[in-house]
Amino acid sequence: MTLKKSIKADFCLIFLAFFVTACVTIVSPYDAMFDQTLNKLSEDTSTFLASASAGGSERNYSSKEATAYYASTYNVLERLEQRARLTRGMVPCASDASLRDFETVATSRTKLPDDYLKFDCRESQLYSVQFYVDQLHYAHESGGILSRLEVNALGHTLESAILGAIQTFLVDKPAKP
Repeated sequence: MTLKKSIKADFCLIFLAFFVTACVTIVSPYDAMFDQTLNKLSEDTSTFLASASAGGSERNYSSKEATAYYASTYNVLERLEQRARLTRGMVPCASDASLRDFETVATSRTKLPDDYLKFDCRESQLYSVQFYVDQLHYAHESGGILSRLEVNALGHTLESAILGAIQTFLVDKPAKP
């Protein structure tokens, strides 16, 4: 191959690479709605768990506060999951295969979609949060009353999962000038 053909081929490859990466989302861009919604979920969860731990009405599964917390939390997570699916990055999360382990736990209410191996890390984190909400919800529902032990064990794990999701969503947040 002559030098001229080699340069021409290299130029075509470089052009093609720029063209393809400009048209495809490899890593999803920062989305303020995810950031704000997850921070609000974190606050609501902390408030709910603190009240339940202190013996408030949230401790009782049939209370209007508990019902409202679970309904609101599942609604928020469903909306975030739909939004994440629509803006999915092209690079799957390395931990996607391990999500199958969550689904096999008997107390998990959430089923993985068929395309879970294509989840980007945002979707993977949201599924993890939903799994830990399921665990808390199951313990609360089956016992009728959340004990302090359940609040500490399950609640703190849920809070950690929410914070992990927040960190994942902040990866692409633009720095303030």
